[in-house]
Amino acid sequence: MEQTPKANRVHIGFFGRCNAGKSTLINMLTDQPVSLVSEVAGTTTDPVSKSMEILPLGPVVITDTAGIDDTSELGALRIEKSEEVIKKINLAVYVLRDDEAPTADDMMWLNKLKQNNVPIALFINEINSSDSESAHDNDSNGNKSNDTNLNYVDGYPDLSAVATVVGSTDFTSNRDRLTLLDLLGGLTPLDVEGEQSLLQGLVEPGDTIILVCPIDSAAPKGRLILPQVQTIREILDHKGLALVCQTEELPTMLSKLSQKPKLVITDSQAFEAVNALTPADIPLTSFSILMARFKGKLQDLVTGVKALNNLKPGARVLISEGCTHRRQCDDIGTVKIPMWLKKKGHTDLQLEFTSGGAFPKDVSGYDLIIHCGACMLTRREVLRRIDCAVVQGTPIVNYGVLIASLHGILERAISPFMDELDRKGFEC
Repeated sequence: MEQTPKANRVHIGFFGRCNAGKSTLINMLTDQPVSLVSEVAGTTTDPVSKSMEILPLGPVVITDTAGIDDTSELGALRIEKSEEVIKKINLAVYVLRDDEAPTADDMMWLNKLKQNNVPIALFINEINSSDSESAHDNDSNGNKSNDTNLNYVDGYPDLSAVATVVGSTDFTSNRDRLTLLDLLGGLTPLDVEGEQSLLQGLVEPGDTIILVCPIDSAAPKGRLILPQVQTIREILDHKGLALVCQTEELPTMLSKLSQKPKLVITDSQAFEAVNALTPADIPLTSFSILMARFKGKLQDLVTGVKALNNLKPGARVLISEGCTHRRQCDDIGTVKIPMWLKKKGHTDLQLEFTSGGAFPKDVSGYDLIIHCGACMLTRREVLRRIDCAVVQGTPIVNYGVLIASLHGILERAISPFMDELDRKGFEC
């Protein structure tokens, strides 16, 4: 569980007004002092995250957010950060107090969650109860119940998924903790990978898969990048044989095999060289294209690459990466892709760059968006970015698909997935 990449975890956001009890609840849930707790309103500023495991959800990331009614000097900025969290989470916990009526802000934020189709667990915080055991009757399972508090939310909007539990301000009861864990475990997260994997349907027991992993100046020191590690692990899970080499060693490795490999997977930056070195009867694709398929929108990204033929001088192109890293002299996003675009005659493009969590809300002014493989982003965030582009009529493509197209090998690179692309109505 500790080694599960953050992008592959279920993300749960905690929302509510200042001093509703969000931070205390998270500390109780994680059994750790993750969030700073104080009676002073606005204690939580930027979102604070903690990884843990909640069965049957599995590995999760819990994020505490600032109060939705923060009126401090930086309140507007903090609320904006909380709104960004909504775009990335798979589940939400909304915390209310039983001693205060719901406000217009509560209704607005619950509607925001609903509009984003996020399943919600509604937690009513019982304030200043001196004897919670005697003040409330127990239900048939021994859990506290309070008809007044349950009726308290009758006026809320018709939410996609609502569950209600009554808690207490100290959250010291292990029963409360187990109740909330059961509550979250019973919800179905939005936009998670589920059982699909990077190599879904591509590897069977005994298959040999060659992974071409160039070690250049952009490669992290002493380790492989996440998609390469994930792919190796999945090959092992499927009882396949993973063979790893650099570009120049590929011919030697192929010559030593008595049978041809089921598939060759390469870093997209080496696509041109690996294509030339790999016999035509051996399927070839890239880690980035596998990631595009894994995140669920390969067909849109392949469709988006057609916009390359329509780019005119002065066209605005956004190159967006989902992580932040120190730029190298041969960085793929800021150096290599612009270089390959120029080689194809696109010499007068207006290139703009974003990284990490930054992604424009309005992308209608761009003629093309080129996105990284998104290995560090959740599927929900990737889908949001792709849908944002599609709805606004802006073509979007990812690194792997773009590089394959620029080198004239797109048809070969996506050939392992043509059956499923055809089923989704894609025309090559």
